[in-house]
Amino acid sequence: MTGTVAPEAAAEPQGLTWQKVVLGDWSRIVRDPLDVYRILFVAAAVVWGLSGRPVAVLVAASAVLLLARVIDLPRFYDFSLIVVMVLVAWGEVLGLYDSWKGYDNVVHFTVPFLLTGMIYVVLVRLGVLPELSDLKQVHQKFGFFLTAVLLGMAIGAGWEIVEWSLDECAGSNLVGTGADTATDLIWDTV
Repeated sequence: MTGTVAPEAAAEPQGLTWQKVVLGDWSRIVRDPLDVYRILFVAAAVVWGLSGRPVAVLVAASAVLLLARVIDLPRFYDFSLIVVMVLVAWGEVLGLYDSWKGYDNVVHFTVPFLLTGMIYVVLVRLGVLPELSDLKQVHQKFGFFLTAVLLGMAIGAGWEIVEWSLDECAGSNLVGTGADTATDLIWDTV
């Protein structure tokens, strides 16, 4: 065979394409831009810790992000989890909850919004809930909407329990007033 190229190889674009840059499949270790964000998150946590600052929240968030990579979450949900960990963990260590009044509301809106879909997918894979495409009747679609709202509310309520538990057991000061908790739950529901 002199100089002939298989038809499949000829159709394959050579070099770097926008799809490869954005969507990835760069290597086995660093798959895509999400892995770069994950590495930056962990590296920043290490630098933060080496500077003598508390890192417990960042270590926990780093572990969650590394676990997400190990279980190979679909990329949209992986991205959502990275955003959530940045908002929650870095917001805590940088003091954004205290320095910017609206930050807590942003977090309480964004976290359930991004995590609800991920939990829905997990419940579908476990066979607990049906695929969205299987819902044909109006009452089934309304039930799906109601389930999504309730999942978001449950995420928010669960987080409020975590905050209260950390206040009681670890001496943190996450729960403000009853009005703060109620506002948090409203934003979780939105």
